[in-house]
Amino acid sequence: MAVLTEAQLKAKLIIDPPSELRFRGPFTKQVITTLNLTNPSDQSILFKIKTTAPKRYCVRPNFGVIRAHESASVEICLQPFNFDPFEKNKHKFMVQSVLLPGIENEDSSTFFNIWKELPPENFMDAKLKCVFEIPAEDNRGDTSAAVKVVKTEQSSSPPQVKAEEKQTSNLDTSEQSESLTNELRQLREENSKLRKENLDLKEQVIRVRSTVTKLTDGEAYAPFMAEKQIPMFYIALAFAAAIFGILFGKFIL
Repeated sequence: MAVLTEAQLKAKLIIDPPSELRFRGPFTKQVITTLNLTNPSDQSILFKIKTTAPKRYCVRPNFGVIRAHESASVEICLQPFNFDPFEKNKHKFMVQSVLLPGIENEDSSTFFNIWKELPPENFMDAKLKCVFEIPAEDNRGDTSAAVKVVKTEQSSSPPQVKAEEKQTSNLDTSEQSESLTNELRQLREENSKLRKENLDLKEQVIRVRSTVTKLTDGEAYAPFMAEKQIPMFYIALAFAAAIFGILFGKFIL
């Protein structure tokens, strides 16, 4: 423990509370606590209050003079914030005090100069930590909210179920693709049959034409036979093309 100088002992204030500043929630609005400072000495003491989180607190007043055997109240206001009970609080305050030398003009600018001019061994420092408290009813509310969040998460579809649904959808697509492939194979086979029948019809027409051109001298020319055979070829060809078109259109749809 550091040994205090005589100047520090004379500048020591009585601080209430001595070590902790307690702030009681809920913290959705400003929370105010009071720090009482008492000067037990026979001389005036100049004080200044610092914090590790200046943006979170409003201190009124944050500096001033306490006359001999008098007291001063400091109002510390915690600004609203989202309180997390699992977050470790490291906010701290420091009350710094020093004996006020005999000066004629005691304005604020003179006070600021004192902190710069006097050596550090003249300053008395007292540190306080901040403690956040939550009422019991608020704790129950937080618990119910946590349970509600958990229930909501459980009610939503877990990733495994979504993966199974996706896998089922992929299986359905695979089955549909396989069915289309089978239909395409059948259409190709029927197309091959139609082509073969078309070739047979062409060969028959060629044979008929060759028979007509190679008639013997004593054999009478019968033009009606050729005229009868040729239209039959075109009729069969048109019929085959129509069937192929119907099958191909069914596959596309």
